[in-house]
Amino acid sequence: MSVSNIPEEITTSKKIVFASILLLISSLICVFIGEGVTRLRLAAWPFQPEPNEISYLTDKDINLLWRYSPQDGRNSLGLRNREIVPKEENVFRIMFLGDSLIWSSDTSSGKLYTEVVEENLNNILETDKSIEVVNAGTPGYTTYQELEFLNVYGLDMQPDLVVLGFVFNDVYYKYLHRPTKEKLTAPEPEAFLHRFNTETFPGILFRKCYLAHEVTYAFQKISYKLGRSPYYTFDHRYDFYLAWKNYGWTDAEKLIRKMQLQLSDRDIPLMIVIFPISDQVNDKYLNLDKDYVLYPQSRIKEISEKYNIPYMDLTKALDQGGGGTLFSDYIHLNGKGNDIVATELTQYLSDNLPLYLKK
Repeated sequence: MSVSNIPEEITTSKKIVFASILLLISSLICVFIGEGVTRLRLAAWPFQPEPNEISYLTDKDINLLWRYSPQDGRNSLGLRNREIVPKEENVFRIMFLGDSLIWSSDTSSGKLYTEVVEENLNNILETDKSIEVVNAGTPGYTTYQELEFLNVYGLDMQPDLVVLGFVFNDVYYKYLHRPTKEKLTAPEPEAFLHRFNTETFPGILFRKCYLAHEVTYAFQKISYKLGRSPYYTFDHRYDFYLAWKNYGWTDAEKLIRKMQLQLSDRDIPLMIVIFPISDQVNDKYLNLDKDYVLYPQSRIKEISEKYNIPYMDLTKALDQGGGGTLFSDYIHLNGKGNDIVATELTQYLSDNLPLYLKK
């Protein structure tokens, strides 16, 4: 059959197939290039900075990734605490476990609120036991790292009560930061991979695709700009947006429950202290949608009540005590803010510690 005798519909069909293949290949190339550019911009694999090999870490720290050095007044574990020695019989030891909201707890007196709480409890409580408070906060830690620290170092400190300071960037799993040669707590690129639920279809297909997550976020920003939803700062921060996603709490709940069970096996109670961010004590945001702004508080309370874990929410006290004026930045409190934390913790613990002291 000569070329001139080939039916026109066959040649047209071949052209469509060929054009479709070219379009598919072109699209894949564009996606591949887009993914590469996105990874380069976010310093994700294979463009991650050279890791920081910290000389004072040991094999025990492999899952922690970092601790602070035992310098500048810190103890041998890099904590802002006196050296922790074996506990005497007449000591009731409270360990505050958490991130920078425990670490950066300087009050207006210059003392850490963990130190103030220790002094207050020893002055208030009528008991033959001495109250000792351990500040085991490490900046940048997530709940995963806090649980790891508890297992590697915390349990050896023989706590009688563990107080978990919960901040809403703790929900990132496993890490929110990763040490590099430039910075000990540099951003962890994988923190950007939570713009949609990666455990359900179709998100599971694109869970490690940075471009897909960035495109999803771009559509969210378009929605804000078109006025279809109000603008909240935390929705646009890589270190906080996950706490406002329902699926963001799956790992947090598992880790808190695991922590509680491990402590229960040793007859050590767990308590949770909830720290708000500055937006959550800001009337501008609260008046827009209070339930949405305080959504993370509702989730951590739900988890606490589900597993009968005592909790104390600092949001109301900080809101009434001065709101945004109590913050030194987006998340950390200033001296006056930490004064309120010390007061609230003293009151709560003085009311509840007698129950634990009798055991």
